Amino acid sequence: MRIGILGSGLMGGKLGTIFARAGHDVVFSYARTEQKLKRLAREANGKARAGTPAEARHSADAILLAVHWSRVDDVIATQSCARFRSFDLTQH
Repeated sequence: MRIGILGSGLMGGKLGTIFARAGHDVVFSYARTEQKLKRLAREANGKARAGTPAEARHSADAILLAVHWSRVDDVIATQSCARFRSFDLTQH
């Protein structure tokens, strides 16, 4: 499965790593720095890479929304996520 991760904090980072190590194609996106995304992808030791939110959603079968609730509107406004299975881990 191809999974796009929108959010690179504790939830997005950990679940993306688990998914990548289980053999899924994962794109980590939406972080304060590109270096953090690259580090997450490298440390996942699986099929993971860093990308933009658009790249994360482009060919994804599922999207994991793992951002703080205050950032949800920003992420949704820039993404067309209607066709995806979504897992919402927003922090309220």
